Amino acid sequence: MGTPTSQPSGHAPLLSVVIPTFKDAQSLELTLRSLSRQSLPADRFEVIVVRDGGTEGAEDYTAVADHGKGLALRLVELPARRGRSAARNEGIRRATADTILFLDSDSYATENLLERHVAFHASSGTPRVLIGRRNELGRRHLDAVLAGGPVTPDSDVRADDGGDMRFPNGLPMQDHWLGAMWMFAHGHNVSAPREVVNAVGGFDEDFGTRWGWEDTELFYRIDRHLGPENRALRYDPDALVYHLPHYRNMLQNLQDYTGNRKMILAKYPCVDWEFVGVVDTIYSAEILARYRAAIADCVDRGACRIAPAWHWLKDRLPGPRTLWIGTGTAEVPLGDRAVTFDYGAPTGGRNYHLVGIDPPVAPGGLDAVVSVDFWRYLHWQELCSFLASSARLGAEIYLVGTDTPLAAGPPPGPEQVRYLARALRHSFAVTVREAEQPSGHWALHLRPAGAEARRRRRR
Repeated sequence: MGTPTSQPSGHAPLLSVVIPTFKDAQSLELTLRSLSRQSLPADRFEVIVVRDGGTEGAEDYTAVADHGKGLALRLVELPARRGRSAARNEGIRRATADTILFLDSDSYATENLLERHVAFHASSGTPRVLIGRRNELGRRHLDAVLAGGPVTPDSDVRADDGGDMRFPNGLPMQDHWLGAMWMFAHGHNVSAPREVVNAVGGFDEDFGTRWGWEDTELFYRIDRHLGPENRALRYDPDALVYHLPHYRNMLQNLQDYTGNRKMILAKYPCVDWEFVGVVDTIYSAEILARYRAAIADCVDRGACRIAPAWHWLKDRLPGPRTLWIGTGTAEVPLGDRAVTFDYGAPTGGRNYHLVGIDPPVAPGGLDAVVSVDFWRYLHWQELCSFLASSARLGAEIYLVGTDTPLAAGPPPGPEQVRYLARALRHSFAVTVREAEQPSGHWALHLRPAGAEARRRRRR
């Protein structure tokens, strides 16, 4: 690998296809074959294959060029293994077309794949991103692929019978997922303007050789660069590739996936990433839309004000290491040991825009968690997760309520408060507290089981 294998003469390429590869020549060969049968003329696109990994597995690639005959194909080797981000970035640097299509080395393309990507960008008046479909293939489809014939699995059934694993039950009926399309943008079939990819700095090479997230993280940055409100990321189910069977060490992948997710959460301590990877992607997009709307409602109404609650509770809290959730933290002296989710202030330092399912705080690192009204936006499942996480982080939890109406509904009445207290009593010591002054404030005060013993040990 190294020099161009063939270079058809003709027009400048409309599309640069970038493919990273590592020890998977058997699927790369089939992927290149599929690209040699495209409806888009071969002189209108180029293919850049970047092999990651130095000498490891190099002998497996000796016949790869033969499967890309007729293509404007460049085979590039990295001198040492650096991971998929570095391999893709090398391909980006060598690309000459205005549009880049990222494929994986196991992406067997249907014959009109490249034409659909080119047509999409040609018709776009502004920079946009196209996400294509990837259907899973099982062993029973291999004969058709190896023979170069059509592959016709059911498009809405997953795994060995085909189908896109992102949409095992078909496309969602609602449109919440359209506002978070970056969650569905994977490197196996997605195209973007080269200038946009370069504008956001390409792939983050800090992911190293670990598997997972590097493609989604790039397109999150692209989505923010283009403006989430513009919904510049689109999906075309007819821009289709098939995912070729190949061996995956699922245990290692899970470890890599977990490690990379921790890296992303440290980089982006905001609700955008809080649920990604915890639930399925469609539900994660739904949750994100819900809490983006909740944060906007909270800020627009001037609700969830922390200052009155702070004046009420400051002398009752067990210590200064308190997480304050709400708005207006600059109005009171919380101290430099406090952590905040102030949705009305920019993120940075110790202020995050999270729901609180897994905040970047060490277990036992807080004395208390105080949520002023924002807990009312949480659906029951997320409220339970928030309480469990808070119990792990701090000894006491205050769910402060006011008489402020929210988009989530009217303030809880006495009957609902009593019900909540009873529903939580098996996991917490629950007390209903009311402010001495007629401010309309009250709180469910929750002390997790064993909290008092932990407090005594810390003294």
